Amino acid sequence: MKVLNIRFRKTKKVYPFIVQDEGKYSKGDYVIVETIRGDQIGTVISKSEIQAGTDEVSDDIKIREVKRKLSEKEIKTLDELDKKADEAYFKCKKIVKKILPEMNLVIGEYTFGEEKLIFYFTAEERLDFRELVREVNKAFNRRVEFYQIKQNDEGRILNAFGRYGKELYW
Repeated sequence: MKVLNIRFRKTKKVYPFIVQDEGKYSKGDYVIVETIRGDQIGTVISKSEIQAGTDEVSDDIKIREVKRKLSEKEIKTLDELDKKADEAYFKCKKIVKKILPEMNLVIGEYTFGEEKLIFYFTAEERLDFRELVREVNKAFNRRVEFYQIKQNDEGRILNAFGRYGKELYW
């Protein structure tokens, strides 16, 4: 089974995805993959091959397929998508500060088709953010999801630096 390791643009996590024709893809290509959060954009990090029935592949784990490679025109629109996500982040940050000040909003991103807006946050304890979701949905007029992440995930997303200016890796 041919597999591409894909790094997501904002969260920087790497996941394997099945590919039918690995020759079309090379390191650094932008691709669209289907995830449980919708169609998302990732970058090809490496290629590998996994044998079915080995320890690497379990019957419980479903590895999804790469949908397609992004066209040059679509790659140019990624900057616009990032700008929109940044504007949405700052707008949401104001709402969060007013309703749930104990929430630390880390980053926001749109899915590829802009049908969904996803925000990642950290918090010391569990939060009841139903009121926040109502306000944010009104503000953006689209589906908005919040995902709590760990402190070390925040460091990876924000390219945190440790002692002596060395980049922290997780």
